[in-house]
Amino acid sequence: MKKSLLILSIVLSSILFTQCGADKRAINKKLTEMASTLNESTPVMLNNFTRFDDATVTEENVFQYNYTVLNIQNPDSLIKEVEISLIENIKHEFNTNPQLRFFKENNVSIEYVYNDENRELIRRIQIDSSNYK
Repeated sequence: MKKSLLILSIVLSSILFTQCGADKRAINKKLTEMASTLNESTPVMLNNFTRFDDATVTEENVFQYNYTVLNIQNPDSLIKEVEISLIENIKHEFNTNPQLRFFKENNVSIEYVYNDENRELIRRIQIDSSNYK
């Protein structure tokens, strides 16, 4: 009886592990497709100081938006100025835009990566899925 329970628990555990891995891969595939679609129109200047370079997806299914801050002496100050409003706008967008439902339903974290003209990291803003639910 103990052997049967042990075998059953091993089988159930492996099925759950395989299913979770398959779900994670399916989510990663969908996110990668979304990033590829966005990247068809990059790079693009968003304003006088910010260029959207591309979107990428990490192995942990974090969707990254990569930006370069240009034409400014102190790029960190620009990001500091807009960081709070940026986070609030992102939360609002995720709560009102039906096209972003996939992110909410699959608990996808989003990361905004800002680099300077020399590709040095200025700031990384990560928004966990719990922040926009």
